[in-house]
Amino acid sequence: MIMNKKICPKCHRQYTEIENYCTKCGIALEKLPNICSEKKTDMCIHRVYDKDDIYCAYCGSLTTYAKEQLETQSK
Repeated sequence: MIMNKKICPKCHRQYTEIENYCTKCGIALEKLPNICSEKKTDMCIHRVYDKDDIYCAYCGSLTTYAKEQLETQSK
């Protein structure tokens, strides 16, 4: 399963990791921020973590970067 890993900063369309430019705007894509992978609470939705953070401070779930790394290692 390929997750959405990049986003257009102008129109907010989401793209896969291998794509580099928005097909609507032509703007270079940005990597999605490191956020809570589960979003179990309202507080989880708005919190952005550093690249090396592993767990959500509000619900204890893995961050998106940590979950991606764990899935990559298990393959």
